[in-house]
Amino acid sequence: MREEIDMYKIVIPGRPVPAARMTQKTKWVSERAKRSLNYERTIAWYAKKECIPVLKKFILLTTRIYIQGKRHGDLSNYIKIVEDGLQYAGVIPNDKKIIRYGEGTGIYYISNKEQERVEIEIEEVS
Repeated sequence: MREEIDMYKIVIPGRPVPAARMTQKTKWVSERAKRSLNYERTIAWYAKKECIPVLKKFILLTTRIYIQGKRHGDLSNYIKIVEDGLQYAGVIPNDKKIIRYGEGTGIYYISNKEQERVEIEIEEVS
């Protein structure tokens, strides 16, 4: 008998914004930090819109970043902002619950700016 697997998918349209590493001071003055915090709230809003419950088990997180052009941020900063956004939404109580990244996690180059987006898949694992 196979166990039921809960997987949740979120698509955030628009150009992805990487997490800005910031201090308490730069959080309020740096434009890059403000843009990063706004994007974190956007991720949280989309997670809440999908009605994803609080996940209590360990998590497999797959994050696909679709960007037009070769100029982009660091993959780890894109993943970090997704983790922080999910935590901000209350979907993940602590990002320490993320124990693996799924196959396909990465940056994908696309030719159409209108198709820029982040695709997130969240799966609870034993």
